Amino acid sequence: PWESNYTLKSQLDTYDQFAIDGTYFRHKTGLYHIYSCWYTAYESWPANLCISKMSDPWTVESNVTERQLLSVPSNPWEKTPYGRSYNERLSSNEGPQQLTNPKTGQEFVIYSAARSDNRNYCLGQLELVGEDPMNNQDWKKRNEGCVFYQNALEDAFGVGHASFTTSPDGRESWIVYHGMRNPYTGWAARDIRAQKFEWNEDGTPNFPRPGYGPYEVPSGTNATMKI
Repeated sequence: PWESNYTLKSQLDTYDQFAIDGTYFRHKTGLYHIYSCWYTAYESWPANLCISKMSDPWTVESNVTERQLLSVPSNPWEKTPYGRSYNERLSSNEGPQQLTNPKTGQEFVIYSAARSDNRNYCLGQLELVGEDPMNNQDWKKRNEGCVFYQNALEDAFGVGHASFTTSPDGRESWIVYHGMRNPYTGWAARDIRAQKFEWNEDGTPNFPRPGYGPYEVPSGTNATMKI
């Protein structure tokens, strides 16, 4: 990839509206674009999760009336940042990322909730329990609380905006995310870290408490050091 030539294919059509943190959602019924959105072009916050159908990796097939809302910040842990009065502008669902259980095939979207510069930034979870990703009734939202959240005992705050990968030998699942040790300095304090996670008996992800390690390197790595 370092020596390849690239061509700008297109700007994804998001209907001239607020749209950040877009990601692909690959499903047997096709390819989809999931991103953080507003209800309308000028309605402003809160930031929600929207989905649209794609005909290829650079072309959105759905028109604006076909676009669907998947999730809105309806729970307290998605709304009110630590130490601040309630403010709709600070409520958000963003940073969606597809996660597939390698054994059961269950499909999830893990997203970030609350305010990204705040200690309470955390991860929420949607699971596709039906057959149509464009039908928001086919998604199950975990409303009980964050699935990955701050750990004050290890000075790990504001943990969110995750990606997922596997160890080189494919035996382990890993989460890569950003967080901060200082809960008061916002975005300037963020850094990147990675940790191994497991899977629950019901097929849902079982994330660890965030921390700073050191941790054993991923299995299949030709190294003995810790990270």
